[in-house]
Amino acid sequence: RSIIQNPSYFRNHLRQAACFRCLQRYSEAARSAMIADCLYVLAGGTGRETSDLIQLYWQALIQEALSGEESFSVLYTPFEKEDKANQIKEANKAFAEKHPDYTQHVFTDPHGIHLLPERAESLPDQQYLLTLGFRNKGIGKAVEKSVTRKLPICPG
Repeated sequence: RSIIQNPSYFRNHLRQAACFRCLQRYSEAARSAMIADCLYVLAGGTGRETSDLIQLYWQALIQEALSGEESFSVLYTPFEKEDKANQIKEANKAFAEKHPDYTQHVFTDPHGIHLLPERAESLPDQQYLLTLGFRNKGIGKAVEKSVTRKLPICPG
């Protein structure tokens, strides 16, 4: 009700995130916390530590959602800019060894621009390949298709 009355107030979205978290609906909680973070910044929130705390909160909620997810699993591997095709093969192989239950469809995002989740230690400028493995081949193919499709480019 508070979001309906004042949709641009970031604390209302944080309250909704807390409610979703208590209901163990972590992906919805993370979405609400992300909205709260964006609204805080857009409203001119000057406390950088407040924005950082909100960001840590939604990142933790995403991690919680991923840890409870049973239809797919995730693996991050360090990415070096040379020989991308070989690195993707190695990432797929490492994923299959580490997560054998999720090999109906294994997909490594070829862009290699991912950062590790906030709880993991990493080098500041290190980029990672993101490998996803799915129990359901159809879902895996749909995700891969949506990630790799060519989007139209608008000039200017």
